[in-house]
Amino acid sequence: MAAQERSDQAVVSRRGFVGWTLGLGAGVVALVAGVPQIGALLATPRSAAPNEFVDVGKLADLPDGEPVGLTFLAESIDGYNAEQLPHTVWVVKTGTGDPIVFSPVCTHLGCQVFWDKGARHFVCPCHNSVFTKDGAVVSGPAPRPLDTLPTKIKDGILSVRWVDFTPGTTAKTPV
Repeated sequence: MAAQERSDQAVVSRRGFVGWTLGLGAGVVALVAGVPQIGALLATPRSAAPNEFVDVGKLADLPDGEPVGLTFLAESIDGYNAEQLPHTVWVVKTGTGDPIVFSPVCTHLGCQVFWDKGARHFVCPCHNSVFTKDGAVVSGPAPRPLDTLPTKIKDGILSVRWVDFTPGTTAKTPV
């Protein structure tokens, strides 16, 4: 009888096997899901480095005195996310000096300004801020002129560095 009791105890029932299999599967799922979470908690995120200068076009191709919208891709790093984002800038080439490159972001609430050729000024369609060709505020709630962006010219190629500025303040403050 003792031999028969031992063999009954060594046999695993179907219910016991299914329970054991489900427990093992749940443990594997928890391990796979948990490893990236632990890595995220222990790792140091990349710091958001300022964007580099990006070539936007030949200076000779720009008309004198007329704002031109130029679009380019610039890398944006936010924590662990790095992606190429399109940015548009307004470039005004003056006959005497380097071109002025304006951010298209309105200084009031961050809407996109456009050049109104007929009225010969920049307009924000959200709250009717109006800016001159030189970026000065003509009217509206904008607290400061259009923000200018850093530029470089090398071998006749205009390069721009994208910078985000805080809207709604009187000071030109990078975000």
